[in-house]
Amino acid sequence: MTFDFDVAIVGGGPAGSSTALHLVGRERIAARRVVILERAKHPRDKPCAGAVSSWGLAALDAIGVHLSVPHVPMRGLRVFAGDACGTHVSPLGVVVRRAEFDASLWKEASDAGVVVQDGEAVTGVERCAGGWKVSTAVRTLSARFLAACDGSGSVVRKALGHREPARKGHLYVAETPASPGDEATREGLCDFDLRVADEGIDGYYWDFPTLVDGKPGVNRGIYHANLHPRSDVKASFARALSRRGVDIDRVRIKPFSTRPLVGGTRLAFERLALVGEAAGIDRVTGEGIAQAIVMGALASKHLARALRTGDVSLESYRREVMRARVGRHLRQSAWLAEHVYGSRGASWRALFAREPLARELGARWYSGSSLAWTEKARLATKLALALASG
Repeated sequence: MTFDFDVAIVGGGPAGSSTALHLVGRERIAARRVVILERAKHPRDKPCAGAVSSWGLAALDAIGVHLSVPHVPMRGLRVFAGDACGTHVSPLGVVVRRAEFDASLWKEASDAGVVVQDGEAVTGVERCAGGWKVSTAVRTLSARFLAACDGSGSVVRKALGHREPARKGHLYVAETPASPGDEATREGLCDFDLRVADEGIDGYYWDFPTLVDGKPGVNRGIYHANLHPRSDVKASFARALSRRGVDIDRVRIKPFSTRPLVGGTRLAFERLALVGEAAGIDRVTGEGIAQAIVMGALASKHLARALRTGDVSLESYRREVMRARVGRHLRQSAWLAEHVYGSRGASWRALFAREPLARELGARWYSGSSLAWTEKARLATKLALALASG
């Protein structure tokens, strides 16, 4: 059978663009043999905090893709829990507007010669001899391999009947101009307020520095990992905003969902790789831009290998993701969410607000750094002492 493309990528966000850019830039797959299909037209609105850790930026930099859109450096963080507030200052990455960032990566892929088509939603996928048939509203195309990069509501997953192994997380986000009380975000600090967990939220409230119409602003939101289903997440968000002098009825609230990577998550099937949020993201923070970029680099490596060797299982992709830093990070985050959130996580939350070592290691972990076992042991000792003292 003659195929239209070697790799069809469904989804034109960071995961899809990263997979394509790495395929043609590092793996030397002919750009005309790679297609990305995106249902929306770029630049498209994307509710998100927009935090891209230095981990993701380094992965793009490795293939010569540099940040070209307006952004705000994340210079550190503050953590709130109970009556405590702790600060850690160190570079974490940047905050971008997702519409601009995603469109810039899309353009990079287009400029590299990848066949890009936005405004063309995939309506179905089915296997054919030696590959896939991908249907859209206007055509059907064929490809030897398929990369599902289409987020938490993955059309590819649904079309093939692959069930979710865990509940999706829920988020609400709003952007406001900076107010006199937002000195921390003006300094580039990101606030993680764990006090909402005392209300039963499996997550945190955030204030991140951003740009609104070219001026300093604040991206505000609440994340609920949904370990325990709740119907009052928006009400908790309203209370958190009110404490900061923001009336929820006077700002535009955008809801969205996230899909975590947990035990039992499938990453690959024959001739199919799941990448980014279609595979799963960080359950403890609800973030996944950097992880999607890094996972796209790994997916491209194994898709190219499969094209050259004929090994269509992509089992090597699954193994490498799980053994690599990104897989360990995501599995650790699933474990952490179970312990930090909920009624029994108060000591964990207090440790991050009160203990400088916890914030330092948390910031490094967030940025994708591996932690030495001695550092983990020191932190575990401090946590044990905190738990023992009640």
